[in-house]
Amino acid sequence: MESKKGWLLVKLLMLFTVILGFIYLISPGLQKSIYELRDTTTKTNLYQIRAAVLAYYKDYHRWPRDLNAVVPKYLEKIPKEYLSSIRGSDKVFNAHNENEFSSMRKPGGEGWIYGAYEAKGGEQFAHEVYPMSTTLSGKAGDTLSW
Repeated sequence: MESKKGWLLVKLLMLFTVILGFIYLISPGLQKSIYELRDTTTKTNLYQIRAAVLAYYKDYHRWPRDLNAVVPKYLEKIPKEYLSSIRGSDKVFNAHNENEFSSMRKPGGEGWIYGAYEAKGGEQFAHEVYPMSTTLSGKAGDTLSW
């Protein structure tokens, strides 16, 4: 009787090993899918914010001083960016000049950055919105291409 119990334990250990091996094999693909979902969601949320800023400009003929000016008329709330954390961040940082804008954007930055300044001398990011993080969830590329 004891040998049957021992054999059952061996079978359970073998089954457990096979299941762990299967999880190990599929986990890289699963993780890549999660990264792609986070990137796509952040990109979609970015487009919503940009559309709200443009609608604000169309109505008032000036850019909003900060992103909170578009809530709740153009956006119900500031959507989250998911590059910095899986829970997402709806923090907003206003840059008042090009140097500030560039220095705030970094790998691992959390939330959104809004270029809330008038463009002078060809500064390209005035009134633009980007994720603070410069690196995509999958660790390849720069969000400035968005």
